[in-house]
Amino acid sequence: MGHSTLDYYNQNALKVALRYEFADVTQLHNFLLSGLKPGGRLLELGCGSGRDAAFMIRQGFKVLATDGCASMVEQVKRQHPELTEHVEHLQLPDGLSNELGTYDGIYAVAVLMHLCVPNIEKTLLGVTSLLAPQGRFVFSVPARRDDVMTKEFDSKGRRFTALSPDGWINLCLKCNLQIIRTMMSDDGLGRDGIVWMNYLTKKL
Repeated sequence: MGHSTLDYYNQNALKVALRYEFADVTQLHNFLLSGLKPGGRLLELGCGSGRDAAFMIRQGFKVLATDGCASMVEQVKRQHPELTEHVEHLQLPDGLSNELGTYDGIYAVAVLMHLCVPNIEKTLLGVTSLLAPQGRFVFSVPARRDDVMTKEFDSKGRRFTALSPDGWINLCLKCNLQIIRTMMSDDGLGRDGIVWMNYLTKKL
């Protein structure tokens, strides 16, 4: 993840974490539950405030939550103390080492778009290497984002890489991940001009 993107989240971790906690993510959570093996071992990439990891643990999953921003990891421990032993600082793509173990499912909510295309590919390859046979990977990226300025950066300096649906399909296939279901969802924070595409994939 680029320095300007990480700088934004490091400098605004508390504000961002509180905003994430109040988002309506019912659609997203239902999508995760429908696509992942019940009770499975999960790895979350870019866990933000810990909102989704806490939810998945309450549903009976075993979750290791990770985030590339050290300040956000500290917010996870404050917002969700129950995750203190289940959260780590991990930057993409280089942090995806086989030392992390094997997972039934991996998910990345609103994360991959913050990487450049070569690093998205490296991340997907890392995901594939950590998934068990027939393991699932779920990710969400913007299908529409009207606030992104030129050169794929918004006014806050965050990178937003835009790929077409075919672009995501081809990139996943290149990394031995097959998209098996998609779902469009509204923005959980109710922001105009932002729509999300959620992808469920399986390891080939």
